[in-house]
Amino acid sequence: MENMIIIRFGELWLKGANRDQFVDRLMLNIKAALKGEEYSELKNEYDRFVLYASKGTDMKGIEAKISKIPGISNIAHGTIAKNDINDMIGKAKLLNAEKKSVRIEAHRSYKTDAFTSRDIISGFINAKDLGFGLDMKSSDRIYISVAKGRSFVYMDKVKGIGGLPVGASGKAVVLLSGGIDSPVASYYAMKRGLQPIYLHVHTFPSNKAAMQSKMPKIISMLSQFSPQSRSYYAPAHIFQSAVAGMPTKYELVLFKKFMYRLAERIAKDEGAKAIVTGESLGQVASQTVENLSASQHGISTLIVRPLIGMNKEEIIGKAKEIGTYDLSIQEYRDVCSIKIRNPATKTKPPMMERLYGEYGLQDALDRTYEKTSQA
Repeated sequence: MENMIIIRFGELWLKGANRDQFVDRLMLNIKAALKGEEYSELKNEYDRFVLYASKGTDMKGIEAKISKIPGISNIAHGTIAKNDINDMIGKAKLLNAEKKSVRIEAHRSYKTDAFTSRDIISGFINAKDLGFGLDMKSSDRIYISVAKGRSFVYMDKVKGIGGLPVGASGKAVVLLSGGIDSPVASYYAMKRGLQPIYLHVHTFPSNKAAMQSKMPKIISMLSQFSPQSRSYYAPAHIFQSAVAGMPTKYELVLFKKFMYRLAERIAKDEGAKAIVTGESLGQVASQTVENLSASQHGISTLIVRPLIGMNKEEIIGKAKEIGTYDLSIQEYRDVCSIKIRNPATKTKPPMMERLYGEYGLQDALDRTYEKTSQA
């Protein structure tokens, strides 16, 4: 029996004339995720990809990696049969080695053969010595998909994360903190096709020290969804020195503005179309409508906030699901979590622009940019 993994696309079928660009991008992403894995071939079979196994293929390991790639609807372990009902039954018997009681689902994308989907199901019902039970209410299913010249027989379908292939929507600079929210925002951005470029502003004495913290581990965990990413590390001390003596209630909003402008400069260097943040409306003082408006004033790059309508419990649940939660809650002095008594909640753009100029934050930005390191 020829072992293979059937990979079905997500919402790519909604795309029109540019569908091939999305499919090509997904193919590249799968190959990147499977670098170092052994398999015979990965082919585009019209409405699906098919990965053909070789002698040394780690099927479960490959399935685990593929299931985390945005743009994939589902994957399943399968094989090929002739467009002959008896051969389909024979291959299904080999595939269902555990002899599970199953439901048969048949679909024909190629309809010129002399049998219907109902004929296929009837063939299984009437088969002698089938070797396993048929239960039309079972959650275990064997799928028969009839194509031109052959049929795909598969089971144990695993749901993918859907969405669009990473990179299909361009690149984005992700403001990545050491907390819970921003890694989840990065996940959702990748699911909508954005290729992440991570920017972490830290309080360590050097970029090298920051690169030895938990941050590379968080980025590594996120790389299961997109292995091709870059990261930048920038020191916060230049900003902090510049605002010494400023009324502290404005510091968080100005720091947010400072980070947006740093991210915008890196976005220009990278050809990125957006900035992604982990902000959720009203969650903390700097995330009121007024403060978000004041901090982003003057930024021409699109700011994407995937978590804007989510509450903390929802964000934590997703962080646990994607594997970043345990790293995020490790003790870490994060510049975004600095506590300030009585922070301003309703700042206005003109005042923030005036303070930005008075405290020389444009010069601080230039010096911070010069000291930013790429990992």
